[in-house]
Amino acid sequence: MDETELSELMTASGFFRFLAQQAKLDAEEVKRIYMLGRPWGLWPPDLDVSREAAEAGVDVFTYLAALQPLLDMDTKEKEAQLAAYEVTLTGGEAAQLIPAVRAQVEKVAALARADEATICRVFHALYAYRQRVGRLSIQKVGESSKHKVEQDQAVAIEKLQRALAAEIEQRKNLP
Repeated sequence: MDETELSELMTASGFFRFLAQQAKLDAEEVKRIYMLGRPWGLWPPDLDVSREAAEAGVDVFTYLAALQPLLDMDTKEKEAQLAAYEVTLTGGEAAQLIPAVRAQVEKVAALARADEATICRVFHALYAYRQRVGRLSIQKVGESSKHKVEQDQAVAIEKLQRALAAEIEQRKNLP
């Protein structure tokens, strides 16, 4: 796991750089579009990751790792809705068009003076960001747990070695 990457993604500059790479746009343009389009609905509306992690007494990465299966399902649903909308941009007819998706994309496009396809690319980049941070969080938590187990094992081995050494010393002193 690249802890440096996770730390970088959690900064504003890393966030916008990731979005720009994913959307194949200039980072400043992505930042401008993102700021105009807030809130994007990236996370479920009732989810406050930082607050809920603090209330649970865990760090944000552990919280995100635990939520990842639910976020994966949410991302698949949102990607499907966005894909259905994108079909309409090429003149096709979407089977299950979600009005909220169309409204959000068209609102941000109007505010940013950008075309709808560009806004869709930013949405896809946001979903990719959420998935990447989630995956890295899972790896971080897994490695932390592994490290903790290794530390616990080392402590147990050290205690056992001391006990054995004491036993050997005690046997040496017996007549």
